[in-house]
Amino acid sequence: MAVERPTYRYAIVHFLDVDASILEDKLVAAVMEFGGVKGLSEVEPSVVYIDPKKRIAIIRVKREGLHLFRAALAVYEEPLVRVIKITGTLRKAQAISSSFSF
Repeated sequence: MAVERPTYRYAIVHFLDVDASILEDKLVAAVMEFGGVKGLSEVEPSVVYIDPKKRIAIIRVKREGLHLFRAALAVYEEPLVRVIKITGTLRKAQAISSSFSF
């Protein structure tokens, strides 16, 4: 019996008043506050790319936890990021993020 690998989605976000070095910690805190440890295991947010000049980041989340991730961002006390686009592949996310000029 084969173990199925999780599928991921890539969120292209514009981060607001958050320092790029602590962005992932803030995202994990937002998901933990909203969904607890179980929610964090469903989402598993990780920053895979950051462009500090454009203030754009690509965040990998589990496909099943995407709705929980977006909800956690919406109810967090301080605005962290604004989701621009969700893609299914990292290559597509990088192509889209490079086309933005903020």
